Amino acid sequence: RPAGDDTEFVHPSAAGPGIDLLYLDGGLLGTDKHQQTTVRRISDRAARIEVSGEDSTRTLLVCADADTGDVRILPDGLSSRRGLRAVGWTLSAHPDAAVILPCVNGLRFRSNQPHPPSHRFAWPMEWNAQLVILEQGEYSAMVHCEDRTRQFKALQLTRQGDRTDLGFDTEPPGPLWDNRTAGGIEWRVNTYRGNWRVPATRYRQWLLAGGDLRANARHRPDWVDGITLAVCWAAAKPEMLDALAAVHPPARTLIHLSDWRTDKYDVNYPDYTPTDKALQYMAKARQLGFHVMPHFNYFSVYYKHPFFQTVGDFQVRSLDKNEPQGWHWPPETHDYTRMGYIHPGLGAWRSKLIDVVGEACDRTGTGVAFIDQTLCTWNTDNGLVQGMNTIEGMRQLHDEFDAVRPELLLAGEGLNEVSFQRQGFAQGHIFQGWGKLEQKHVDAQHGICQLLWGSHTRLIGYYHLNPGNEDFEKGIEVYERMGAVPTIVTNNPKDLSEPSPLTKRILDRARGLAVSRPD
Repeated sequence: RPAGDDTEFVHPSAAGPGIDLLYLDGGLLGTDKHQQTTVRRISDRAARIEVSGEDSTRTLLVCADADTGDVRILPDGLSSRRGLRAVGWTLSAHPDAAVILPCVNGLRFRSNQPHPPSHRFAWPMEWNAQLVILEQGEYSAMVHCEDRTRQFKALQLTRQGDRTDLGFDTEPPGPLWDNRTAGGIEWRVNTYRGNWRVPATRYRQWLLAGGDLRANARHRPDWVDGITLAVCWAAAKPEMLDALAAVHPPARTLIHLSDWRTDKYDVNYPDYTPTDKALQYMAKARQLGFHVMPHFNYFSVYYKHPFFQTVGDFQVRSLDKNEPQGWHWPPETHDYTRMGYIHPGLGAWRSKLIDVVGEACDRTGTGVAFIDQTLCTWNTDNGLVQGMNTIEGMRQLHDEFDAVRPELLLAGEGLNEVSFQRQGFAQGHIFQGWGKLEQKHVDAQHGICQLLWGSHTRLIGYYHLNPGNEDFEKGIEVYERMGAVPTIVTNNPKDLSEPSPLTKRILDRARGLAVSRPD
């Protein structure tokens, strides 16, 4: 509750200490045998809540911060049972408050809106920034974390009736089969006069102060801000360049080129040999002034590629089953492709990728590379490789690219508070958007992530942007609310020369942005 005001942010039926333990099998400890709860004042500004039983001890250290007015919360968990995955504490949101989450490029909902449903958002892959905001009337409240050590976390969203529980999990790196403790991350709670932008701006200032954005920006070309149209999943078809040039200035057009190698898409990585047709396409694109980014992959290696024998022992393994992880398609047969995900902490892999990406960019004459799957930074059973978890490995890859090829602009898939610092563009996903889009997807999309890092990294569309698709309009609407660059997915020149009303909507918006973003 804000000082001097009766606005409530916590559900009136909320009770209990709200701290629990999560295990690898997905189960919660809940109530322990002979459980007791005690609250002890340990100073003028701090208290410790302890929930203890026969098999566990869970504590919340709660402190008042005199400098910021924050309530600081430090959870800790100890279990006699092994396989402890996380310790988490829960805040139950008031049913009248709007909930704003920087999850999957931004979500907002109220208690009467069923989407998004209950879900555990892992940081940073889905929970893109370590904060949650509640908004009600003239006030807002924020729970956030100021962790710069890149420890794994998760936001557990649980919804039932008018109840929205927000669980904040602290998760140690794998392997966790014998793990019995979790904790060490502090959370902060405060209220603010004003809407969601007030606390979000506070977090943005903290985020920018801790990064190296000024150093990164010196290599960021001016043309990034001038892009007003993106074309994704393009094939090396020269006739498409002519069609594009006829409807939008090439210098303001970004092309994601996915079909350009001598191998099929998502096959035989890390071989990135361009076809003769692709080289001709790239030469024409340069002549016309387009910005084209060939498609690479940040951690996938084809099982039949010789390099897999070198790095296969460091294939990412699932946290809960120790299963080797990779991209196997289709799910029923794996007949199209079988690739293993290599832990990005492995220096031999990063060196290989930097070399092949650089060589391919030199051959194709481009200054921008799209590196797929950079959002894939989750906790693994082989948690640390060369002292790095997957988040740190991805960041190290970006740092090494910057050291070796500072002039090469990177783009990626997905965006979060770690990856944005080294990326000029990123494809944005839609939460639970793999199937047909509905109005609920449009209504839930929110611009919080755009506020956090939109001035540095620009989102482009990923899917549901194909002319003629049944949910084409919904895709356009979601990405407009997300704040993405107007994006179209097509390899048919006729879609541009004879645009449908929805395609025209994309092109008109792109032209409008071109006017508002002068060279």
